[in-house]
Amino acid sequence: MYLSWQIRDLIDLEYFLGRKFGDSSGKTASDDVDFDRQAYRSFPEKSLPADTTAQRRRLIRHWLEERRKYEKKGAGIPPVLPGEALSETMRLMRLFLAAAAFVFGAGLTWGLLSYTGREPVNVFTCLWVLVAPQVILLLVLLLSAVYSRIRGGGSFKLVYPLLTAILHGMMQRVGRFAAKKMDAGSADRLREVHALLGKTRTVYGSVFFWPVFLLAQGFALFFNAGILGAMFLKVAITDLAFGWQTTLQVSTESVLRFVETVALPWSWLFSPPVSHPTLEQIAGSRMILKDGIFHLATADLASWWPFIFLAVLFYGFLPRLLLAGAGYILKRRAIRAIGFNHGACDRLIMRMKTPRVETKSAPYQVKGADETGGAPIENGPERTEGAKTPAIVVVPAEIHDMLKGARLDKTLADTLGMHTAAVIPAEMDVASDSRRLRDALLERRDAGASIRIVVFQEAWQPPIKENMAWIKALRAAAGGTGGMVIALVGEPGRDTAFTPPSTTDRKIWEQAVNLMKDPYVRTESIGEQPGE
Repeated sequence: MYLSWQIRDLIDLEYFLGRKFGDSSGKTASDDVDFDRQAYRSFPEKSLPADTTAQRRRLIRHWLEERRKYEKKGAGIPPVLPGEALSETMRLMRLFLAAAAFVFGAGLTWGLLSYTGREPVNVFTCLWVLVAPQVILLLVLLLSAVYSRIRGGGSFKLVYPLLTAILHGMMQRVGRFAAKKMDAGSADRLREVHALLGKTRTVYGSVFFWPVFLLAQGFALFFNAGILGAMFLKVAITDLAFGWQTTLQVSTESVLRFVETVALPWSWLFSPPVSHPTLEQIAGSRMILKDGIFHLATADLASWWPFIFLAVLFYGFLPRLLLAGAGYILKRRAIRAIGFNHGACDRLIMRMKTPRVETKSAPYQVKGADETGGAPIENGPERTEGAKTPAIVVVPAEIHDMLKGARLDKTLADTLGMHTAAVIPAEMDVASDSRRLRDALLERRDAGASIRIVVFQEAWQPPIKENMAWIKALRAAAGGTGGMVIALVGEPGRDTAFTPPSTTDRKIWEQAVNLMKDPYVRTESIGEQPGE
């Protein structure tokens, strides 16, 4: 239906998820639900298996495209969305870095290979300046990847902060320059990109690292291209002479073994004297200060340039090309691994599938009504469309008996679009409750990332440190990227165990949960007015 997700799409998604209709265009916040419902009705793939990762990705992408159309509809000058601003900024950065790297590599090589005719270019100096730093950087990347894997982090985690700081600094400079050529609204959206990049790291993991990594590889690629281009041009238009010298007592045979070791990556493609100078050529290009160079043969002095050229190609250009290809593949894999299971997407899908109106329906028997003697319920709200997300419900022991047999399934379905997969009576003990939650998740491991944890909390009880520590322990026990909902209920009424929390209590709990800075944990008000 749509093309694959790109990073600019993720930026726009987070931008729209955090932006209400009421922020602009004279719309009110209540129009959000109407738009979301309309987007769901126009979704052409509702026949796909419900509540799967594939359908969720397609549904959210469909909503994003509809929201983009709405944002630009009727605008005299179509606004520049943050994703577009980021793409343009990255494009400018790539062009700037590519040009700067090529010029830097070419200039460095041109100066290094300047030959006056009195003293040949030192081979070891060329290797030390043009090749050795690149080999050291490759080793740092390798060790960083190994260390990160051992510690359980992402690849190249050690260099991530440095590369990210460089990217943000360059984006700010480019952004300030670009903002001068944009209208005020577009400039504001460009600045919002920086904030979005910082907020979405927990949700999207390494996705936003790979563009930084690819920028670094692109810089190195063009740097090496500049070296190779300048070297080839120098060889083509000038008479270059290479030699070697050292204060150490090094034999010609030792130098041969060194160049043979360096030439291992390409020695299977070329044989001497192309892969490396022969023993005779090495001996014929050794420079002795007191003797000068007039006794050295021109052929021996020119035999080194293919070796240096191939060393830059195989130790500089080709590894960076392979790393760039690997980075692109890993970036695509990281994007495909996104399940869109964090709280903001859960809320979005809940709004899309849950109608706001109540409709007359035929009487039906509520699960558990026979246990409490309750009568069949009529005139209930329209049920949430599609299959319900399975939920493991954690209920503190002091309210467990009160909720037992109540309209738990219906309330979860109507308010959260979920069905009860298991109920855990919590003892508010970190160790035992965490163990029970892990066991319950293990029994339902086939549900995968689609399963949610719903933790009931009495909103009129303040979120003290012990309660928040208990919630954090449950979140740690759940692990992964499965969402957790803190279901806030008010004090029990005469006719129902579920009553809505007060506005003050709800805001206090929202602030406490927001301080967790976990995008997979959110609060929801659960309850119904007495007499419903």
